[in-house]
Amino acid sequence: MPLAKLERTLNAPLSYCWQWLADFAALEGLHPRGNLTEFSCEGSYPGARRFARFKPELGVTEQIVERLDVVNEPNVIAYSIVENDPLPMSDYVAVVTFTAAGTDRTTIVWEGHYTEGELPAVEMDQMLCDFYGLFLDGIEKAHAMGRQPGESPY
Repeated sequence: MPLAKLERTLNAPLSYCWQWLADFAALEGLHPRGNLTEFSCEGSYPGARRFARFKPELGVTEQIVERLDVVNEPNVIAYSIVENDPLPMSDYVAVVTFTAAGTDRTTIVWEGHYTEGELPAVEMDQMLCDFYGLFLDGIEKAHAMGRQPGESPY
């Protein structure tokens, strides 16, 4: 099973980073304006689902449905794509771990496990890591701007 893995230390405290990613609906605020054409979320509890559609230029033509599977505050969240998997892979499960790296820094490891599909694993890994990086950049940018978790930096 391929693994897309991004590890990064952010200039933001663990509690701040946790609040962003454990809030299953906050992902909407980490996308630059216009990336999402539709977004909704049932909540931030295990079993909750979020629904997203992207602008056509991003190459994802159908709705993605993800389910929050694990919330182990403040160190681990896991989620999976459970319906309408329009990506060129299947069986996607992501695990995100948080570790304090000093008073105001957090190391986040974001792993995406999946079954290879139409896109070779090396290309899929890069695509997933680009998305993870986009979200982590947004968290760090929001913190630097003095925004509260959930307040978009865009």
